[in-house]
Amino acid sequence: MKKNRKKQVICAAVLAGSLTVLTGLPAWAEEMVPPLGTSANTAQTVMATSGDSYDSIAVCRVTNYVNVRSEASTTGTVVGKIYDDCAATILATVSGEGGDWYQIRSGSVEGYVKAQYFITGDEAEAVAKEIGTTYATVTSNSGLRLREAPSLESTVLTTLDSGTSYEVIGEESGFAKLLIDDTLQGYVSCDYISTRVEFREAVSLEEEEQQLRQKEQQKQEAEAAIEKLEKTVEENVIPANPAGDGTSHSTDAPPVTGSQDGSAVSGAQESGPGYFTPEGEQAVMSATREAIVAYAKQFLGNPYVYGGSSLTDGTDCSGFTMRIYEHFGISTGRSSRDQAAKGREIAVSDVQPGDLLFYASGDTINHVAMYIGGGQIIHAATSKTGICIANANYRTPCKAVTFLD
Repeated sequence: MKKNRKKQVICAAVLAGSLTVLTGLPAWAEEMVPPLGTSANTAQTVMATSGDSYDSIAVCRVTNYVNVRSEASTTGTVVGKIYDDCAATILATVSGEGGDWYQIRSGSVEGYVKAQYFITGDEAEAVAKEIGTTYATVTSNSGLRLREAPSLESTVLTTLDSGTSYEVIGEESGFAKLLIDDTLQGYVSCDYISTRVEFREAVSLEEEEQQLRQKEQQKQEAEAAIEKLEKTVEENVIPANPAGDGTSHSTDAPPVTGSQDGSAVSGAQESGPGYFTPEGEQAVMSATREAIVAYAKQFLGNPYVYGGSSLTDGTDCSGFTMRIYEHFGISTGRSSRDQAAKGREIAVSDVQPGDLLFYASGDTINHVAMYIGGGQIIHAATSKTGICIANANYRTPCKAVTFLD
């Protein structure tokens, strides 16, 4: 098998069984992930929670940026840059060259900045909603109903996950209006949420380099997973007529198929159909799911575009899942409803990595995500988050399907 072969394989139809990795939906609540659009390290995230004072938050107000230095002096080493409208947590106020300096932490950057270029306290609070993003966290232990209008008598759209955070896009009559994903927004009572405002932060040069390295690593992991899949197929496929006795085994199990470009996955296939033993089926199934998830993850952070289907330039939720499966030669249909109808339905509690979860408003399916294991999904969520990872039950799934057996 040539290593430079295009890594597009079709392995979905050859597998007969599936291994349950979840015993039920409630278990997902134990697998909490960062809310959409927020930092995974809350200790380094600049935020203000409900009722907090803004006295410890400094907001940069300059034309371009301010250098963050290793000491309270212009002779100090530049350790980072903080741009206009970005925020920092004030660790201390010190006397330095030319007057007061703030010792700050913003993202991964920690150092000193001239206080004259920042606002804090009431001034910072006054601009917070303009430059920051407000998130609501569900505090009700049993989840929270999302309603169509700001009223307890209004239609329930879905149930939101306890402990998960959602972007606040409005407030009305004691209700917060939340953006759930690209297809759903609605209202929840402010009595059952806590809110916070998060701000853009400073980014160090090292952090930017790390982000580039991470993207490259994700690409390499995807390539390695697809190579592993091809190798697993090659090692486990049994020729249709291994004994040469004129008896074909191709009806004993589904045939091994080739790649999307028409080439065979392995040398064993090039002479004709073949089949797998039960153990071989399980090995190929596991490698297939691993490859699909790894391939999807390399597009994390890429943009969301309504109606789009480009994994790099912008896609919506169903365009994302369609393109991921398409790379493996699997046709899913374009819309979330098409995909829900075309796949083989399975219990939501039986979903495995690489399967699809669907979400609805009322009886209408309007969002799809790919399950990646550990109670998590990857999906094209909103224009702010792009392609991201979230809790599988950030809103209540209504259906699950598989295209992989």
